[in-house]
Amino acid sequence: MIWRYPDLRQPVVALLGPRQSGKTTMLRSLSQGCGSTVVHAHLDFHETPLDPVSAAALVAFQMMRGWDTLRRSPVFHRFALGLLALNENLEPDRARATDQIKGLIQQYTRGTRRGRFAARLEEAVDATMDVVATGALSPLVQGQAREVVTAVRDRARPVIGSLLQSTARWGLRDALRWHVGIPEAEAAGSLDALIRLSSASRSAAVGPLLAAFLADAKDQAERHPALRSGCSCELPPQYAGRAARHDHAWVLFVDGAQTPAGRRFLAALVAARIRNEQNEPGSGAAADPLVVLAACDQWQPEWTTRWCEPWRTTPLPDTPQRRVPLLTRATRTGWTRQDEAGAGPDPASAAHYWYPVWLDPMSEERVSYLTDDSASLAAPVAASVVHALTGGHWGAALALQEQRESTPPDADAAVRDRPLTAALDADGRPLWSRALEAGLPEGLAAPAPGRTTAPPAVLAAAYLADMRTADDPRVPPDIADLPRSLELLRRNLWVSTFFHRPSRIREVGWGDADRPPVLHPWLSRCALTALSAAAPAGAADGGEGERPADPWHEVFTRQGQALASLAATRNGSGRGAAREEQQLFYDLALGAFGPVAEALAGRFDRDHRAWVRLLDYLASAPCRLVHERSAQEAYAVLLAGIEETGRDVVAVATAKLLALLWLYNDPLTERSRRWDAQIEEGFERLAHNSRLLDVSALQQAGALFA
Repeated sequence: MIWRYPDLRQPVVALLGPRQSGKTTMLRSLSQGCGSTVVHAHLDFHETPLDPVSAAALVAFQMMRGWDTLRRSPVFHRFALGLLALNENLEPDRARATDQIKGLIQQYTRGTRRGRFAARLEEAVDATMDVVATGALSPLVQGQAREVVTAVRDRARPVIGSLLQSTARWGLRDALRWHVGIPEAEAAGSLDALIRLSSASRSAAVGPLLAAFLADAKDQAERHPALRSGCSCELPPQYAGRAARHDHAWVLFVDGAQTPAGRRFLAALVAARIRNEQNEPGSGAAADPLVVLAACDQWQPEWTTRWCEPWRTTPLPDTPQRRVPLLTRATRTGWTRQDEAGAGPDPASAAHYWYPVWLDPMSEERVSYLTDDSASLAAPVAASVVHALTGGHWGAALALQEQRESTPPDADAAVRDRPLTAALDADGRPLWSRALEAGLPEGLAAPAPGRTTAPPAVLAAAYLADMRTADDPRVPPDIADLPRSLELLRRNLWVSTFFHRPSRIREVGWGDADRPPVLHPWLSRCALTALSAAAPAGAADGGEGERPADPWHEVFTRQGQALASLAATRNGSGRGAAREEQQLFYDLALGAFGPVAEALAGRFDRDHRAWVRLLDYLASAPCRLVHERSAQEAYAVLLAGIEETGRDVVAVATAKLLALLWLYNDPLTERSRRWDAQIEEGFERLAHNSRLLDVSALQQAGALFA
């Protein structure tokens, strides 16, 4: 998308990912990659919540620097004239207004040499940015028309004057002529159009000003195309023939797009793009060169008309919805497919311009690079474990690395093997508590260490641990605040099909079925750790002989009963079998390993592919043992005496497979060749002892661990 072809409109790309997933780092990296070759600018609405006009002025300043590929630095005369008219009370008489505007332009640009500002901009840019960032332009869009005080006008003048530097006759004349064409001018002359703009309401002026900004960018790109020799693009072989004739888009990086200020700016920018295209009908007549990449950690409802929400498995039927792509797979062609006939809403709608894409989670190699610190004295943590635990989440990987560096070299094995619970910070808080406090969206309280009741966020994590509930349109009414908690987690992008971490045998049992939406593994593991660590209710003051209520047991018992009650109200074939399987899932989560393994073995000789699917589903149940002991110890506890009970080969092999795969699904369990060999052997034994002719599913599953 960095290439621009004439008359092609540009998208507003929403870079999606939950909080602290690395979107800001990605924007900075891409901005550095643009270097001095691609015209670009950067806005951060987290740090500076500017109004739309001030934000546009800040972008213009950044784009007015010198670029290796441009003979002339960009100018923004249309935008500057609009600001000038808005900042001053122009005379209603046209003749006097003519002299006033000419005098104002000279006054605004006094003391500078024409054509030299762009070269000197880098030296003066900090001071100019301060004027914008401190809100000198904010009253232009927020205050009353005749109540803008002189001091504010005076502070805004150097900003507007900067935009009017390097005024050449062609630029200023065309800028004046452009203001005639805006609807607010009502076909009046150029000066009359500015007079009307000076008396417009502040909110009504946002549209014309941002439209002027985009028109300036379009005019600059067309009048002063990039130098071919100045381009350093690395082109793939299939595009080698285009190397001599491609142009670059202009890029605007926006951080904090979900903030109120960010949403206002982007909505105004899209509206301005729409009005320019409506005012200049024709194929691409008003297509500006600006590609926007906006980092956003919330799903916006307006995208749903064309894009499937990340937490739904399939798009809505009979709609133009499509799946959101990964950033690395996003293409211009993928976005323009919505322009095909019958593809949905009117292209004049704002949804037509958005292109939501999902930030790829960090790879295991990237996690290894991020967490590799050979100078640290702390015991190393396998990159595969860090990657599985964090789900490739940038902030989580950094938190684990910080904890590892703060762990003393002589710390016991519990601190190293169970970092979420055993390692404490200076205030005595475990890592899971800090992680939930930093990651949970506003409106969901983080559980405190030692709490006896599970807060809504933890209840939602327990509910989403069952992959069969994550895509269910109905939720049990018996679980308090569950719909609201799920809605907040979804809207803040903590629930997604992108987070599903398929087991090795998933494809054997489920085929090419879509991955179900799940809670992010980092947030899920932290929430379930909080539930496991919660103090039993009544532990301190319970009566003699009374057993304190265990929060883990209470939550999963109540949830299993609520789902059973909900299933009883539904009709349809297969509901009973599905309910039985789900009950086995909750029995295993509650620690009833022996009975579940026995029930699984009893279903072995029915349909091996369905059996592998059930094995995979049951092994995804939350495992409390790994919160309390190492994986090796947990395996020994699960299989204690299993071979001495007189069970047959199928029952023993099933129990071993269920135990190993259950532990393997926990992110803190490091893969080992010894366990892989045991899993492979288990599937081979089952295949040799099957009463069915078709054992291909068992053979395929075993081969995955060879």
